[in-house]
Amino acid sequence: MTTVVSAEHVSKRYQLGGINTGTLKGDFASWWARVTGNPDPYQVIGEENIQEGKTLWALHDVSFDVRQGEVLGIIGRNGAGKSTLLKILSRVTAPTGGNIKIKGRMSSLLEVGTGFHPDLSGRENVYLNGAILGMTRQEITRKFDEIVSFAEVEPFIDTPVKRYSSGMYVRLAFAVAAHLDAEILVIDEILSVGDFAFQKKCLGKVDDVAHSGRTVLFVSHNLDALRSICERSILLEHGHLARCGQTMEVVAHYLKYASSLPRQKKII
Repeated sequence: MTTVVSAEHVSKRYQLGGINTGTLKGDFASWWARVTGNPDPYQVIGEENIQEGKTLWALHDVSFDVRQGEVLGIIGRNGAGKSTLLKILSRVTAPTGGNIKIKGRMSSLLEVGTGFHPDLSGRENVYLNGAILGMTRQEITRKFDEIVSFAEVEPFIDTPVKRYSSGMYVRLAFAVAAHLDAEILVIDEILSVGDFAFQKKCLGKVDDVAHSGRTVLFVSHNLDALRSICERSILLEHGHLARCGQTMEVVAHYLKYASSLPRQKKII
């Protein structure tokens, strides 16, 4: 089967501590103070830059492939690098090292209401968000009724979205992304905002997308959902690829690993 997503030795490094002062003059003054051993004139009184010059590897040497029509689960504790990986795959941020190869049109749903303008109505935001995701106006118009029906916001479609509940927000955002004719759909952990009935509906939509021959990368802490729709999964631990294989095996390894942690640190 054709490989549509390929990650080759992907790494992402972030600089910790202060990055800049906001002006070239200020940056130069701070740099010169460090070089000459003098106090930084822009440092806040009482604050020590103990992390100055330190780095965090959010991802380190991660490699995997995703085949066409596959639903790949991505799991791990908070801070393991899941969202960073999806942002790199979605071209939101660039990797520090490694390569990403994507074959096909990708639609990403990484944060609730990304691309929504609070003062615009639901109708206007469907067109705005659809355009941001790469849909043509004709394509959005053709699918508009289906999108609104799926989101279950018909009575409020001409109301500014700033008056929507978080559940209505995410329903509409997911509906737009899910109805995009993209070969690859990337979904971060956002479905927990909706109620149980809508979560079930979304998982059904993800399953339908996969059975239509499209590919889904699905990040979730809902292990039951992963078991039900993902045949294969990867586990991230501290930015490293700890496990890749059948979902049942990967989840079992994750649960065993989580149970070995001190009680207050368990995050599942």
